Amino acid sequence: MADILTQLQTCLDQLATQFYATLGYLTTYHDNSPAIPPSIPDAAPALAQIPKNSSAPPVPAGAPVPSQSSPPPTQTPGQQPSAPGAPPGGSGEGDPNIPPAPDSPRTFASRQRELARDLIIKEQQIEYLISVLPGIDSSEAEQGRRIAELEKELRGVEQEREHKMNELGRLRKRLEAVLGAVETGIYGDR
Repeated sequence: MADILTQLQTCLDQLATQFYATLGYLTTYHDNSPAIPPSIPDAAPALAQIPKNSSAPPVPAGAPVPSQSSPPPTQTPGQQPSAPGAPPGGSGEGDPNIPPAPDSPRTFASRQRELARDLIIKEQQIEYLISVLPGIDSSEAEQGRRIAELEKELRGVEQEREHKMNELGRLRKRLEAVLGAVETGIYGDR
């Protein structure tokens, strides 16, 4: 299992990825309808004339308004109107420049709630990891004292280890002497 700092970094990376994915979803699948009606009458078409859930990309504010003299495109009954820039009579699904159709308002709202819930859960995981970091509730002086205590304890354990290694060396020599005596007793002096 990874240490807490590595887990925290992974969660922060995942949170950044979730933010990016959420923004990508929201900008790709919203219905492009303005939130506030325009205050200048000639700046944009009337709010009632803007189709909801249009798959056409939004028209830039500085673009010239097409004249009303051009005849509307003809379509046969039952045929879907094609998006601007799409080949006539085609659905435009093969063109990567045409954005996907927006989600229905119900689906869009549901997915917004799901994305928001996922962001909140990831943020709560990050808060938990931060709360379990060692020394999070102690001051710098307390942490310094704790480090000094741990260094002292480490020195004591190291001295004990060296003592045990010396004792092991003495016991090995003693065992070799006993084995030498047993060998001499079994086989005699040669």
